[in-house]
Amino acid sequence: MQDWYTRAVRLRFQVFTGTPYAHVSPMEWRIDPQSLRGIARNRGYLEIAPMFQGCLSFQFAPRHVPPVPVFDGPDRPDKDRERWLLNQVSGSDRVWISLKHANLSARRVAEVAETEGLRVAADFADADDRVLLLSRDPSPPRLPLPAPTGLRFRYAWLNYIAPVTVIVLLGAAAVIAGTPSHYEEPIAGLLFLAAFAGMVPAAFTTCLFPRTTRVGWLAREFDGSLQVEFPMRSYRIPADLVVQIAAYHGYELYALSATQAGGPSLKFCKR
Repeated sequence: MQDWYTRAVRLRFQVFTGTPYAHVSPMEWRIDPQSLRGIARNRGYLEIAPMFQGCLSFQFAPRHVPPVPVFDGPDRPDKDRERWLLNQVSGSDRVWISLKHANLSARRVAEVAETEGLRVAADFADADDRVLLLSRDPSPPRLPLPAPTGLRFRYAWLNYIAPVTVIVLLGAAAVIAGTPSHYEEPIAGLLFLAAFAGMVPAAFTTCLFPRTTRVGWLAREFDGSLQVEFPMRSYRIPADLVVQIAAYHGYELYALSATQAGGPSLKFCKR
């Protein structure tokens, strides 16, 4: 099932990309023809007579087969949200914005960003959200990205650092509780309480941050490394959006794995 999902995602965003024609072999992709036709329809493609033996052929025809509508925020003036957006883009050369979080339409975000000298450099969407990359230099990145030099902090590590901190608190509480003095008992009790209260939320630290912040952190994962892997719970961004952001940075999805502890993880390799 995981391999099927990986192949289906790659079909959506690496084959049915808006090119005039697409030719897909169900046997090569190991996806049944009916599912393949459904993926094509959702991407705005109309099936035509096969042009190659063993392949299904499709033509991009959004007027006849409208793609699944993508998300867009409300297209109306909102001074509070526009002020929030100005705070996000002011003084920045490059910033990612989630329209679901911004609660503004793509058009209004572009207009506000332009007042600060930023333009839309990339636009990725699915039915649940739409993500814009605003930049002073809207040209796409030069691919492949150079390999990173030195160790870079990954924000997904926060979901591991925070639980370790909780364990340290528990250890400190245990040490204090073992000290033969009644003055330390209230301190130990407070440490135990804080540790137990924070144990579960600590494993989802990144999810406590706004969606726009998480999208920016997610984009930093694609830093030129040969392979990139992270649990989906790290950023709580829909997989379809993640795959599009990855492709913009020159990466493609090659596997989906899952564990009981960490849940599903996406694996990407540099093209």
